[in-house]
Parts: sequence; structure tokens; C-alpha cells
Amino acid sequence: MKIYSPEGNFDINWNPAKYKTKGGAAKALYKELCRICKLQGADPKWEVWMKSPIESTAHGYCPNAWHVCWESGPYDWAINVFASGEWGHCETYWGFDLAFYE
Repeated sequence: MKIYSPEGNFDINWNPAKYKTKGGAAKALYKELCRICKLQGADPKWEVWMKSPIESTAHGYCPNAWHVCWESGPYDWAINVFASGEWGHCETYWGFDLAFYE
């Protein structure tokens, strides 16, 4: 999948149609963003995070959605990402994270 950002485009190894659940799709994207973050010399333990639907609801985000965030990634990397599959769809929450819905 190609990610478009004002700071430059990049490819990620993530195919959203491959997953059956929104959790599976979110976890796979999280893992891929961690890989890319590490390749860029940053520590994904600090730079990339994921929240389950329970954690997202408790944090005040959209209820019952998985959230994957890479706030230190390329500027507005998530703006042009709209992906869907058997599990539902994801869309930008802020410019640096995606919310996964059923």
C-alpha cells in the first residue's frame, strides 16, 4: 500500500483486505508501522502506539474502535488512508492515526 504524505510518499507492507477482524487489521498495521519507525532510526516503543476498543473508549476516542498512531511519522501520513475489508473500515482520526471500525 502506498502512503502519501506532504513529506514524501512511502510504501507499507499491509494489505487490509487480508484480515477478518478489525483487531487483526489494526495489529498488523501497528506491527508494520513499528518496523518502518525502527528502520528510520526511531524507537517504536515510544513513537508508535495502539489502543484496543476498551482503551480507546476510556481515553475518549471513538467508542468500540481500534486506534493505531504514529505521531512522529511523516506529516499527515494517515490523511489519505482509507482501507476496508471483511472486518469493516479504517479512516483518519487525526493526521497521524487511524481508527478501525466495524
